Amino acid sequence: MQSSHEWFKGFYTAYKEMNPQAYAIGEVYGAGSSVIKSYTGDQLDHVFNFEMSSGFVNSVNGGANSGVNSAFKFVFQDMPDFNYATFLTNHDQNRVMSVFNGNTGKAKAAASLLLTSPGTPYIYFGEEIGMTGKKPDEDIRVPMQWSDAENAGFTTGTPWRALNSDYETVNIAAQLNDPDSLLNHYRTLIQLRKEHSALLSGDAILVETGNSGVFALLRTSDNEKILIIVNLKDETISDYKLSLKENILTDGTFLPASLFGTLQAQPLEISGGQFTGYQPISELLPYQTYIFQLK
Repeated sequence: MQSSHEWFKGFYTAYKEMNPQAYAIGEVYGAGSSVIKSYTGDQLDHVFNFEMSSGFVNSVNGGANSGVNSAFKFVFQDMPDFNYATFLTNHDQNRVMSVFNGNTGKAKAAASLLLTSPGTPYIYFGEEIGMTGKKPDEDIRVPMQWSDAENAGFTTGTPWRALNSDYETVNIAAQLNDPDSLLNHYRTLIQLRKEHSALLSGDAILVETGNSGVFALLRTSDNEKILIIVNLKDETISDYKLSLKENILTDGTFLPASLFGTLQAQPLEISGGQFTGYQPISELLPYQTYIFQLK
């Protein structure tokens, strides 16, 4: 009997012969980096990283960086090329906004983790506007909420499932021109990812924060360095200090330029390729994201 690995290898060879640019992504339920690497490269182009997904969602929901930091450590060990797919929740799981009990601040923080981290991010439809839904599966897959029109602007016919009751207020049209909306939070982060090589395909290094409620990541490419900071809590945090133990930066003074918002950060002094005890701004607002390009 042919094993699943052997079948996938034959499948991979077949579709690459037909079209070398064809792309297949697979789901191995619950898979983390150690499992993903056994499929990637000769059986599938990408596999969804459930370990990283859980890290994103659990860290935001619990207000502590332990989950996402742990997921990153497994990635560094097993898949340092970051050749996997990332997501928050999918078509078989309760929607992430339901997991967060409708908390938009949490939804924004989770989106920030997803879209500033390495890997190839996937967004489940409606996630970008905060659509809710819990099992059974049919209630996770209700029509997309485009507007407050009949049937949420999804169809002039009869949808296969009744729409969410909040579609008149939670929809694309309602959020499109609101600069503070969840939709525009996603749009801004996606645009930044497209514009900056460090965010799109750069390396990643965890930065120690001195506070479990703060997550920090340094993304690096040949031509830029970007520092991401996310407050995972529903409270202002001032008791934190950033430290980088790896010798990867050029000694000197860096002037952080804000890529997300207009806040001015303190200069960053690098010695021995590292920094310690750095506090770019005095206070991190609840669930706020800060992205600085180090120049």
